[in-house]
Amino acid sequence: MGRMTRIVREWVGLAAHTAPQLRRAGQTCRRSALLVVTVAVATFPWHASELGHSPRSNWSAPQTLVYRDSAAFRGAWMQLFPAPSLRPALPAIDFAKYRVVIVASGSRPTGGYRLALDEGHVVGDTALIGITAFTPPAGCGVTQELTAPAVAIAVPSSPTGFRITTRARPDTVRCN
Repeated sequence: MGRMTRIVREWVGLAAHTAPQLRRAGQTCRRSALLVVTVAVATFPWHASELGHSPRSNWSAPQTLVYRDSAAFRGAWMQLFPAPSLRPALPAIDFAKYRVVIVASGSRPTGGYRLALDEGHVVGDTALIGITAFTPPAGCGVTQELTAPAVAIAVPSSPTGFRITTRARPDTVRCN
């Protein structure tokens, strides 16, 4: 048994042992239970990396796409950056260890929208990927064209399950 597993089990044992004593004293054991969750989440190292984002992808509908080989990813990179003059070099990905997840928000009525990776961590056997969907800052001028923001993220192949959460917030860019 690994050190972290032992620590989590010790906290679980402490919470289970302390709960009856707290109930007798008229208190609750919520704090102990919360510590168990915090320790369990902190035990799984995992890293997600943003490869690139584009305000003008070719995906007009909201979707999440997963790529597990370089040929398919090369085609997706061209969809993420459809203008060849604005397309960065294709990142080198070791598909034996990583997969690429592309999150597209679909068409937006103007410029000023973008997606960015916030965080990635593991809970149990599921990878949680946090994305921020930025909206144009209030009072700023934006381009009057349809846009389709998308972001490409490299994530480890394990765990195989993942869930994406998106939160919207106004961009903090200052207007001129």
